[in-house]
Amino acid sequence: MNVRSPAYAIANASAACAHCGAWTHLVALVLPPDHEVLVDSVWERAPLGAWLFYVEDLSESVQATVRELSPWYRLAPSEARGAAYWMNHCEHCGAPQEDHELHCEPGGAFTSADAQTPQSTAFAGAIARLDVPRRFTATAGGYSHEPPA
Repeated sequence: MNVRSPAYAIANASAACAHCGAWTHLVALVLPPDHEVLVDSVWERAPLGAWLFYVEDLSESVQATVRELSPWYRLAPSEARGAAYWMNHCEHCGAPQEDHELHCEPGGAFTSADAQTPQSTAFAGAIARLDVPRRFTATAGGYSHEPPA
């Protein structure tokens, strides 16, 4: 595990499926400020919140919560990455919705229209967040700081 926190949030948005074009629900995992990140074998406190992507491993308790709230978000192999990670799938056709398109491309469901950053205030209304007051641990290959409010 390389990230941990006493709490987390599940962000919800929707976007057109890259495969079938139907609108589908999407989720992302968000950590609050003061979560911890493993850097060179030392846990460091992060002052800003963060959006996680390319999540390779989740603790059992987080998996249970995600499965209950978001059945379209599950562990699956990625052709683009060559490894499995927790990713969204279209609720209509089942096609994977790769994290790169959702978190790293301008205009992605969890990025602002003009930069590779988490949603700006202007786009925040399109994303709902459910705070989960339970311990979070995961291994994430991608990590993007949340801009200060």
